[in-house]
Amino acid sequence: MKFISSREIRSNPARLWEVTGNDESVITVNGKPRAIVVAVGEDLEVTLASLRRARAFLALEKIRISARENRLETLTDQEIEHEICQSRTRR
Repeated sequence: MKFISSREIRSNPARLWEVTGNDESVITVNGKPRAIVVAVGEDLEVTLASLRRARAFLALEKIRISARENRLETLTDQEIEHEICQSRTRR
């Protein structure tokens, strides 16, 4: 994995095209990671679907962590249904 600063990309945009095969490059702004560049390979749709699945997995994991921290995993089905009904009536 390579780290490339945004300043470096401005001065030499060809650095982005150095990503090949299974490599990734991380674009940094002020030393902090901001984006990841991955090679597309043969099938753009498969690559995009994989990235979207990974994002969905991360979002779900954040929700699970939040539920654990707030002790929501112990709610019964009846309590969950009650929360849903309350939320719908507030709309």
